[in-house]
Amino acid sequence: MPIEAVLFDLGDTLVDLGEGRGSYEERLLLRAGHVHDVLSGQGVAGLPERALFAAALAEDSEAQYHAALAELRGIDIYTVMARFLARQGLSLSDELVEAAGAAYCVGSGGPSAPLRPGAREVLQQLRAAGYRLGAISNTVQPARFMAESLARRGLAAYFDAQVYSSEAGVAKPHPDIFRRALDLLGVAAEAAVYVGDRLVADIGGAHAAGLRGVLIEVGHRIERHATIVPDARIRELAELPAVLLGLQGQAR
Repeated sequence: MPIEAVLFDLGDTLVDLGEGRGSYEERLLLRAGHVHDVLSGQGVAGLPERALFAAALAEDSEAQYHAALAELRGIDIYTVMARFLARQGLSLSDELVEAAGAAYCVGSGGPSAPLRPGAREVLQQLRAAGYRLGAISNTVQPARFMAESLARRGLAAYFDAQVYSSEAGVAKPHPDIFRRALDLLGVAAEAAVYVGDRLVADIGGAHAAGLRGVLIEVGHRIERHATIVPDARIRELAELPAVLLGLQGQAR
């Protein structure tokens, strides 16, 4: 069946997170520090010292997120924040928890993670070729913050559908999150390709939902799996249009 839609992961696929190289971890600490600033500004008493608070929140938020992923569950920042603050002995109103979650998502105004080379140009090329485009991403951030981030990067207009684990209730590689995006696009799984940087979450999840999967490699992290084999591998996004032409008409 001809390919009608191309769906993308975001982190380390369209955006270079720098995870494992320091920049991701640095931005995480900045976000956590901004939460402390907001709560302090709201007059919350009993806050730990800022650096200790930020380090604890960065570690705890990542632990909660990865625990949810291990169970294929979606989790949002408000749940993460409520649990963390309770463990800090802080009993806060729903309004303050929401403010803390928003502070985490908005960040401190520091530098954003850069796009991977060719991201915008490839999206332009695919739209011009007539493909419907979608984004599927695991994240603690609610959809509105993710959509705003894409808009700031100048990417939002390219996507006909955006689906995030924080609101879908399930996380990749659960096939339901892929099916939700396909339903929004009005495209059959056999006519769609998913592009991501993880073999299990992205390629395995896409295959389980009936999509073809293209793995984009991350230079500092080698992906290997005994049984999950992508339909194609690319090193850079610029290779994707030619790969899609090669996959046209091929059944999985």
